[in-house]
Amino acid sequence: MNITPLNDLPLIKKTGALAAESGLEIYTVGGCVRDWSMGRASADIDFLLSGDAAPVAEGLVKEYGGVFTRFDKFLTTRVFLEGGRRVDLARFRKEIYPKPAALPEVSPAGSVREDLNRRDFSVNAMAVAVLPDSFGAVTDPFGGLEAVKSGRLRVLHAASFIDDPTRLFRAARFAGRFDWQFEDETGELAGKCVKEALPSLLSRERLRNELFKLLEEKDPSAAFTILRNLDAYRFFSKEFVWPAGAAGLSGALPRLSAIAAAMGRAGAPFLESLRLPNKTIAAIKRTVAGTYGKNL
Repeated sequence: MNITPLNDLPLIKKTGALAAESGLEIYTVGGCVRDWSMGRASADIDFLLSGDAAPVAEGLVKEYGGVFTRFDKFLTTRVFLEGGRRVDLARFRKEIYPKPAALPEVSPAGSVREDLNRRDFSVNAMAVAVLPDSFGAVTDPFGGLEAVKSGRLRVLHAASFIDDPTRLFRAARFAGRFDWQFEDETGELAGKCVKEALPSLLSRERLRNELFKLLEEKDPSAAFTILRNLDAYRFFSKEFVWPAGAAGLSGALPRLSAIAAAMGRAGAPFLESLRLPNKTIAAIKRTVAGTYGKNL
């Protein structure tokens, strides 16, 4: 089966051509492939390469302008093109988690399939070839296309939520966004993750990042309902609520202000626990006072 990218096609073809010149395999991978398989354009483009991405990054900057930064520890390179487009380039990787909720230790992998095997859900474990001679060919070893078609969210490994409990919030976000259901075993593993309080092992910064990703959804209500039913609100705060009307607001900070207001006296400690900049906390408190008539 083939999939044609639904956005940034000239950029994608140019990136494939640059990789071909360097003798590298290259694929688009993850969320962009998932979105294209659903007939949607994608906000992000992630590329997966069989070797060092530096020659491709250099070629992109030469062609389009911009800058790139290497993250050698994670075998990734991030390119910011003129005009604001961001492109992520990663080498085939495998990873191990030294303990639950720890950041992974990354090393080179030998194939695209080996890289896909480390990912979170089957719907995100697909790749599309972008070399000129194989453009559009899909690699889907874990049934991601069928999962998209059936609307079922499935983790790839029984230890998935143990290795990375942020996947619990990511699962809620995707299920809420696309109106998907957890596959039965995945639902059981998610419940076990909550019961064993694995998200409490995450730093507040990582939890904050997941919360902000939820708040930036077009309408996070369904995702928050999933988390509430899992009893996962408590990892944000024991007093956390998703208030009625918050979905009608636009953006993470206005919605966070509504949450803080609904939490009452617990609102200020909650905001401070997120380790936001002092100016941001002060701005939220002013919003709460002016919009909701409450002092935190």
